[in-house]
Amino acid sequence: MSTATDYDVVVVGCGPVGVTMAGLLAGRGMKVAAFDKDLALFPLPRAAHFDQEIMRVFQELGVADDLAPSLIVNVGMDFLSSDRDVLLSMRAAERTRSGWPSSLMFHQPGVEDAMRAGARRLGAELRLGEEVTGVADDGEAVTVSLAGGGSVTAAYVVACDGARSPIRKQLGVAMDDLQFEEPWLVVDLVLADGVAPPSPIALQVCDPARPHTLVPMPPPRYRFEFMLLPGETADDVNTPERVEEFLRPWLAAGTATVERSAVYTFHGLIAEQWRSGRVFLAGDAAHQTPPFLGQGMCSGIRDAANLAWKLERVLRHGAADALLDTYQTEREPSVRFIVGLAVELGRVICTLDPEVAAGRNAGMLAEREAGRGTSGEMGFPPLPGGALCGDGGGQQAVQPTVAGTRLDDLVGPRFALITRTDAALASDGAQWWQAAGAVLLSAEAHPELAPVLDAAEADAVVIRPDRYLLSAAAAVAMPSAGTAALIGS
Repeated sequence: MSTATDYDVVVVGCGPVGVTMAGLLAGRGMKVAAFDKDLALFPLPRAAHFDQEIMRVFQELGVADDLAPSLIVNVGMDFLSSDRDVLLSMRAAERTRSGWPSSLMFHQPGVEDAMRAGARRLGAELRLGEEVTGVADDGEAVTVSLAGGGSVTAAYVVACDGARSPIRKQLGVAMDDLQFEEPWLVVDLVLADGVAPPSPIALQVCDPARPHTLVPMPPPRYRFEFMLLPGETADDVNTPERVEEFLRPWLAAGTATVERSAVYTFHGLIAEQWRSGRVFLAGDAAHQTPPFLGQGMCSGIRDAANLAWKLERVLRHGAADALLDTYQTEREPSVRFIVGLAVELGRVICTLDPEVAAGRNAGMLAEREAGRGTSGEMGFPPLPGGALCGDGGGQQAVQPTVAGTRLDDLVGPRFALITRTDAALASDGAQWWQAAGAVLLSAEAHPELAPVLDAAEADAVVIRPDRYLLSAAAAVAMPSAGTAALIGS
């Protein structure tokens, strides 16, 4: 950088996505500050689910093992008719590439507290109670204005400032509306001692009289979500009497205490532009999804994992500025897949016409009778091909344990080259990767690495710092000129 700045990167927002971004950047040696107008954590849960890939990111933040005892494994989700017949079952995979459980339920305040502590340990500066009021990008740096008149400068800014994102509005970025907007009442409960949860797995109750969702959370908490019907307002449904009425079919009176009840409008929205010069959007500022797949927070954390290593390569390793353009190019297809699928499922769940619902049920029950009523884990599309994930790349790499250490912990926030033999590590291509900062490992020296190569059907793989495969091939090759320019040295 030719222009001196107060920080390498400023993050706007200290929610889960912003803190992840700040922690990942700080762990890579960046000088980073994350600003948030609130002094304290929001004390009640909002998100409730994350998946194995997010646990792998938490591993890099240094909090995964601390969090694990507070989580519960979710084995899947059932779709029920109003009569509670099972229309469709979705089951999580028992084995994953990461080594962590496929689907996990959590209590957000506790997880966020651990994330903030982890980000601070890595060197991130969390400036709580300081509101960002605007950004000004002069092409060389970004000036970040603060409430009260002060300002700081940064080489780049990442706006993780939520669905209403003031930064996105300042930039004038439009949202692509997938035409899904439904208000739901979310009720968080604390079950009384000895009260069993209404269901040990998530349920989507496709009842045209009132669609609703059951979400298991770490005991003693449990969540219900109830769709508002046409003409209803938040004031109509968010009363103690109505909440008790909604819960009665599932819980006896006096068996739970309402911790929070609030009406949220579920959206399907995707920002048309995730980068404006030196300013980026991430998390809800860039995309919003209905919660039916539990992927809202997950998608934002994936944004952070994708962008953090690219910012470091540009700031510290001479990578081309074009590397930062691959952020949206790589992340948007996955986000569109997730939001689109969540919207599609939402439309199935939110059916209010009894005749349409009866036809839906008959079709789904027939599929179940034919043995096709259970689906496996939802698979995300691989990253789109290109200089950063061509030649067999684009999938997440397998993470084995090597000599008692998880592979990601062994490698750290760097590239890794893994080969079948020691001899392959002496090639010109391997030496290029080593000079670029990659860790070089072989399955000959560490047989535990063989599953990484076997899963990729290759004898040499390059793993990116976000744990996705850059390439998988029969031998180590010199990177193309395009790849070398993007990555830097």
